[in-house]
Amino acid sequence: MDYILKRCGMKILVIEDDKFYAKNLKKAIEKQFNYEITVVHSKEELDNIDLQNYNLIISDIFMKDYDETYIQKHLIHTKIPILLMTGFPDKILKEKISKLNIVDFIVKTESNQFTQIINKLQILDYLKNKSILIVDDSRTAMLINMKLIKKCYPFTEVLTAKDGVEALEKINSHSNIKLILTDYEMPNMNGMELIKNVRKKYDIDKIIMIALSSVSERHISSTLLKIGANDFLHKPFAEEELMCRIDNNIKNSILIDEIKDMVFKDPLTNIYNRRYFFEVAQKMFLTALRENKELSILMCDIDHFKKINDTYGHQTGDLVIQKTANILNKSVRKNDVVSRYGGEEFAILLYDCPIKFAALIAEKIRKTIENLEVIDDEENKIKYTISIGISNKGELLEDRIKKADNMLYKAKETRNKVVTDK
Repeated sequence: MDYILKRCGMKILVIEDDKFYAKNLKKAIEKQFNYEITVVHSKEELDNIDLQNYNLIISDIFMKDYDETYIQKHLIHTKIPILLMTGFPDKILKEKISKLNIVDFIVKTESNQFTQIINKLQILDYLKNKSILIVDDSRTAMLINMKLIKKCYPFTEVLTAKDGVEALEKINSHSNIKLILTDYEMPNMNGMELIKNVRKKYDIDKIIMIALSSVSERHISSTLLKIGANDFLHKPFAEEELMCRIDNNIKNSILIDEIKDMVFKDPLTNIYNRRYFFEVAQKMFLTALRENKELSILMCDIDHFKKINDTYGHQTGDLVIQKTANILNKSVRKNDVVSRYGGEEFAILLYDCPIKFAALIAEKIRKTIENLEVIDDEENKIKYTISIGISNKGELLEDRIKKADNMLYKAKETRNKVVTDK
C-alpha cells in the first residue's frame, strides 16, 4: 500500500525558476499528498507573495534573476519552515544561509528527481501528530537537541526528560511518542535501563529509540543495540548525521506500517482484520490479567445482511459494511480495536472497560445504525440494524470470545438488540 496522504491540507509555496522542473515537482507532490501548491518562478512573483499564508516553503537557492543573497534577505524574517534545493550543499553555502529556518537541504540530481522531497514530506507528515522525547541529564545538551529537532521537524511536539525515570512517566502520559533520543549516562536510571524498560511494553517498531553516548568503551554501542535500541550515535556528532539517522529510522517505520496494513487491514473497510484481532486480543488479554483490568469483547453482526445483498446487490452490501465500520470506529476510544471478523460480522476489544460501560458503547452503536440511512449509487435508501453480544468473563481468551458470540446469538433471536453476559 503506497503511503498516499489525503488527510493533511498543508499549503506549500514552491520557489523554482525552471518551469518544467517546477511543474513536474508540483505534480509529484499532488500525486502523493492532498496539499495546496503555489509555484512562483521569478523575483517579481515572489515579491507579491504573502509568505505567512503557507505552512512550508520549498525553494531553489539559485535563480536566474537573483542569487542566494536575495533568497536569504527575502526569507530571513519568516518563521515558515524551508526545504532548500541545491546542487550541492557545501559548507560555505550553509554558513551564508545559516540564519534561515531551514528544515533540510535537498540535493537536486537527475537520478532521483523528486524522491528526496517526497521522502522528506512523508517524514514530516508522519511525525505531524506524534511526539519526540529527548532524555538527557545535561540541560545544555538537551536544549541544543531540542532546538535542532524543533527546527528540522517543525510539525512535531518535542518533549524532554532529565533521566530514565522521568522519561517513563512521560511515555505513560503521552500515547503519541514515536521516537526517543536518549543519552546513555544519566542518574537514577541510565539509557540502557530505560531501553530495557521501554522494550518490555513497546516493540522496536512501535517506539524508535536512538541512543547517544560519549563513553569510550566500544562494546556499549553493540550492547545498547542488542537490548533494543534502533540506532546509536557516538558523541560528539554532526547535527546532520543525527537528522539523517532520525529520517532513516522514520522511513523504516513508514515501510513497516505499510507492510502491516497489507497484512492486518481489511481492504474494503480499512479497519483491522480477523488475523490482527487474534494477535492483539491475546496480548490485551494477558495485559489485562497482569494489570487487573477488565477487557470487554463486543461481537457485532449486521441484521438481514443477505437480504440487503439480494435486494440491492453486492456493491450496495459493501457500502453498508463500510458505513458500519466507520460508525464502529467513531464510537470507540483511540486505543480500542475494531476489526472485521468475517463477512458482515465485526469484533471490538475494549481495554479497561467494565461491562456496564461496554454496554453503553454498544447501545450507542445500535441506535446510531438504527437511525442511519445509507444511499447507494442508484439512490436506493437502505435502512438496517445491528445486533451486539458482549462478554468480559472467561479465564481464557477463547472462552471470552465464545461467550460474546453466544450473547450475539441471543441478540440475533430478536435482532437490533444488545445482550451482555452480566
